[in-house]
Amino acid sequence: MKNVKKMIFLFFLVVIFYFINNKKEYYPIDLSSKCVCSNDGMSVVDYKGPKAQIIWNNGTRSFYCEVREAFYEWVDPLKKKNIKYFYVQDFSYMKWGSYFSNWVLASNTFYVIDSKKYGAMGISYVPFVDVIYADLFVKKYGGINVHFNDITLDVLEKSNDLTQDRVINVCIN
Repeated sequence: MKNVKKMIFLFFLVVIFYFINNKKEYYPIDLSSKCVCSNDGMSVVDYKGPKAQIIWNNGTRSFYCEVREAFYEWVDPLKKKNIKYFYVQDFSYMKWGSYFSNWVLASNTFYVIDSKKYGAMGISYVPFVDVIYADLFVKKYGGINVHFNDITLDVLEKSNDLTQDRVINVCIN
């Protein structure tokens, strides 16, 4: 009987040790010059505007120099099912161009889309946990205040069209 208890005890120790040592960290990490955009290889800290990071089910991370880029992953049904966490920087208390670790889950935020405030890839989707700051941003820079669930592929495509229209108008004028 003593041997059985020892074996059970050892088994549980091995299981506990295994889970402790194989625990994956799924928290967002601070941005640095080593973080490159998964879409184009640009250093995410070299460009102004809100950033995003996705942690995939397999534990790998992807960084995005624009929140809008990360939403393309989210709205793709095949990729979405492989996303464990989708983080964005809350700009409620951040200045444009600062890269503090102000990470929040993307689903917990409001977004100002299609404003006149540009980031690395044109129009930025600016995340705000506090809707009051989102409304203030809209008053200053224009755009539309939407919730996470309102951002679809159609919304993303309209933003792309708007970016192209603005570029064409700037080049013509």
